[in-house]
Amino acid sequence: MEKFKRLISTIGTQLKAAGFTKQGNTFYLQRDSNWGIINFQKSMSSTKQAVKFTINLGVQSTSICKVLKYKEKVDKPTIGVCHWTERIGFLLPQKQDYWWTISDDTDLEELIVELSNVVGELAVPELEAHITDESLMILWLNGFAGCTMLGRYIYLTTLLKLHHDERLADVIDDLLQRSKGKSYEQRATAHIKQLEL
Repeated sequence: MEKFKRLISTIGTQLKAAGFTKQGNTFYLQRDSNWGIINFQKSMSSTKQAVKFTINLGVQSTSICKVLKYKEKVDKPTIGVCHWTERIGFLLPQKQDYWWTISDDTDLEELIVELSNVVGELAVPELEAHITDESLMILWLNGFAGCTMLGRYIYLTTLLKLHHDERLADVIDDLLQRSKGKSYEQRATAHIKQLEL
C-alpha cells in the first residue's frame, strides 16, 4: 500500500538522521559492534486496502554470536535472531501489544506525527539503552527482560565469561538450580560445558 510506503520513507528520514540505515522495513544502528534494530512488522492479515503493523525493537550482541557460533552468515541480523527484543506496545501507556492500521481512510499526516513521536521518544532511547554488552548484562542480572528465561541465562553467562566477571559462578549455580528436572536441563548443562572450553 502506498500510504505505508510513504510512512516508512518519512520515518526512515528521521531515523537516518539518528544514524540508522535501512533495509526493507527494518532500520539498523551499530554501537560497539552490536546491532540495534527497529522493525516495522506487517500483520499476516494485511490486505491491499489496509495494512496492519507493529514495531519491534531488537539488539544483537556480536560477542554472544561469536561465542555461541551462530550459523546465520548475514551482514545484518533479522529481528528473529536478536538477543533482546521488545514490542513497542509495551513502552506505550497501555503496556501491551499494539498494532496500527493504515487504510485509505487514514489521515497519513496525523499518523506520521504520532509514529515520529513514538519512534523518537520511545523506540530510539529504549534501543540506545540496551545496545551495549554492558547494558545487556545489567538488564539480565536484574531479570528476564527481552528474552526467554533460558535465553537470559545463556546470554548473560556468555557475557560474564567474556568479561571475566566474578558473578559468573553464582549465575551458573542459579541456572543449574532453575533448570533441574526441566525440559531444557540438558541444553543448560551443554551450554555450561561450552563456556568452560
